[in-house]
Amino acid sequence: MKVSHFASLKLLSTWALASLLSLSAAAPAHAVYDHPVAWSDISELDLRPVLRSQYGSEANLLDPQIPAWVLDLALRDADNLVGPEFKVPNEIKGAVGFWLRIYTIYTTKHVVIFDSRHPEIIYDVLDFRELARTARNAVVYEILSKNRVKKAMAAYRKAFARLASRPNPKNPTPEERSILAALAKSRHKKHPFKELARNLRSQTGQRDNIVKGLLAAEAFFPKMEELFAKNEVPRELTRLALVESSFNLHAISYAGASGVWQFMENPGRRYLLIDRSARIDERLSPLKSTVAAAKLLHENYRRFGSWALSVTSYNHGLRGLMKLRKAHARDFGNIAYLFDACARKSPLGWAARNYYAEFLAVLHAESYRKLFYGEPPVQPIRPVVFRAAAPGKTALTLAMESGIALHEFKLLNPDIRDLRRTLPPGFLIAVPGESDDFAMLSEKRKEPKRASLGRGNRKSPA
Repeated sequence: MKVSHFASLKLLSTWALASLLSLSAAAPAHAVYDHPVAWSDISELDLRPVLRSQYGSEANLLDPQIPAWVLDLALRDADNLVGPEFKVPNEIKGAVGFWLRIYTIYTTKHVVIFDSRHPEIIYDVLDFRELARTARNAVVYEILSKNRVKKAMAAYRKAFARLASRPNPKNPTPEERSILAALAKSRHKKHPFKELARNLRSQTGQRDNIVKGLLAAEAFFPKMEELFAKNEVPRELTRLALVESSFNLHAISYAGASGVWQFMENPGRRYLLIDRSARIDERLSPLKSTVAAAKLLHENYRRFGSWALSVTSYNHGLRGLMKLRKAHARDFGNIAYLFDACARKSPLGWAARNYYAEFLAVLHAESYRKLFYGEPPVQPIRPVVFRAAAPGKTALTLAMESGIALHEFKLLNPDIRDLRRTLPPGFLIAVPGESDDFAMLSEKRKEPKRASLGRGNRKSPA
């Protein structure tokens, strides 16, 4: 049967969409940051100086030159830029080192093939930078790169199967050579190949996402640190937002988690106003959601007495972690037991087991940002005051009456999705002031009435 040109295009589009959906079905827990942050995602900022600078150049985003001594310096925190509570424990140094590379060396155009239980063993790094430059569009790039990753993973699984039966091949395939070379440099070379095959995993790099995200994050961090301090939470934990979303101001995950702190809708309602009919979603406000995240982290800390477990609970959920504490009471406080990827007995799945290591990695990367990324050319946000909106007012009217530039009003109040709608009574808006005043913001937040499920992430895959 003859197919028209229009029908052919329609079939191609359907196939492309189906391919993307099938590929995304196996997406990891942190899929929100597996896709590049676009400049439009931080469009409320004035990006003209950035785009003219070395910081925003393609070389800095996608072609970093990071010597090994810089990685070691940051991992050891040689300059004591990180508080003593968040030094890297020896038990998870390998995992933190791996994630440090993900955040500083490898970009969203790289996919790392590695051993999930011994992450310092990296078998291959797939480089899609040339494909990104030559692909017809983003959809084509997505399909081709995902298919190449799928083929590479299949080839490595076959290589492991061959090595299991013939550990010293005379004419090894490229994958076999890569495996043998990586193991030769590792202290885990004596593990059986069948076991290593089960540990095979891939991970997308995040460098360019972090470089872009820091433009917004560094502008907000001073205010976020103040809000965390008011809630008795260490300032370092503000950097958890980089793990959650790369500080993409418009981040929405495939599961519906929103904002820089990635709250799901139902858990978010315990702390934040989410009103679809009024087109308001406070998860999208970096400052309002920071108060929610601080309260949640403080509640987790009160339950577990450990910031490492508080962070893990943010990902795994409070109820889930409390069940694990009850089932594994004897070893629950042991970092090696919970987080060491080599320990098969850990009750945590992949995402939850690595989450604290990811946080430590991004904290150390941001603390040494001058060495890894250069200094973000950021203009600090002016002092912010929260005020209750007058009855019957729209956001557009309030912005005009306050004499605030519309782009600045949108930057401070991204939770208002439609500026022309009348705001709910008592709704808090952020406006520039003489000095920061978060008193009303803190008073507005409520403690959850029951044990929180975390900020609402999907259950971590095993």
